[in-house]
Amino acid sequence: MKKMKFIRIFSCVLLIAIFAMTGCSASKTNNKDADVNEYEEAVFDREAIEGKMAVYYLSSGLTLSNWNGQVAGGDAILMIFPDGTTALLDCGHQAEGAHVLNRMKQLGIEKLDYFIVSHPHTDHIGGFDIIARHIEIEHIYMPPTEVMERADVVGLDFINTIEALSIPYTHVAAGDTFKIAEDVTVNVYNPEKGFGENTKINLNESSLLLKFIYKDSSFLFTGDIANNDVSDKFNHATEDWLVKKYGDELKADVLKIAHHGNGDTMSSMEYRAAISPKITVTISTFPRDLGEHNKNITAGAVALNTALDGDILVCTDGDGTYTVGVCHERTAAEYETLDTDKGFMIID
Repeated sequence: MKKMKFIRIFSCVLLIAIFAMTGCSASKTNNKDADVNEYEEAVFDREAIEGKMAVYYLSSGLTLSNWNGQVAGGDAILMIFPDGTTALLDCGHQAEGAHVLNRMKQLGIEKLDYFIVSHPHTDHIGGFDIIARHIEIEHIYMPPTEVMERADVVGLDFINTIEALSIPYTHVAAGDTFKIAEDVTVNVYNPEKGFGENTKINLNESSLLLKFIYKDSSFLFTGDIANNDVSDKFNHATEDWLVKKYGDELKADVLKIAHHGNGDTMSSMEYRAAISPKITVTISTFPRDLGEHNKNITAGAVALNTALDGDILVCTDGDGTYTVGVCHERTAAEYETLDTDKGFMIID
């Protein structure tokens, strides 16, 4: 009996201890979440961006695994234009589709006017099926036919989905220009027509390079283009080639860093100088390369990264001045802290 009594007393004490620890932990977590949610609530406040061009660089926070080890989450960029037109550029892995849908729901988006494919890799279009089956999509822009024909199984699923849902689409290539919203023009610089037929060159190099121009403001979206040694049969010095071909025409205030900030992109300072960005944004679930990050700072840009800052908002009235909002307060000292006011900063 005494032994049983001791066990009951010990069990009660243990439960009380666990409850106390859990309660403290929950309290701390809730306080932390409250801060994060406060930032998120402000960043995804639809009223605050009315009449502006708003670009959301989304990161699900997922780090997935494949046979070769861990891989970071993919690109997903949501845009709302001053006239209310909406567009989604890429949508991450299949597992990230729900996160993108959730963000659209927060912003009150019930349909997408446009979906844009940078290139048919799973970390850029894997989430399309779940998104397309839960929200109406009016039109799709994608790379040339020869690029899309090199898609893997996920890419083929994408094509089957748009055909099953009868979504109209347009192929675009270097030299094309289209209007996506009132006062917003899109210039296409990559790939050249026929470039995607070269199967010795990595499909990443066939990514659409798009410059969105809204009055005096500009955003450059790069997909997964890289700047590897052209002697490598699997790669192509795309960035150097683009600088030689277009020079200052590539200049843009906001640059989406290609290929998730991977060090193997080896972006040159000449490339950054040609673009001369005020802001760079890297989409990844972990900081890929400190050297690449520092290159952006050396180029004079405010360097943002979804791995450090959570989902990121960059919006503008079209006057070349930008309001930046982040969902997380940066804590990684080696990447420098951001001087924000409750998650927001003005860059001109």
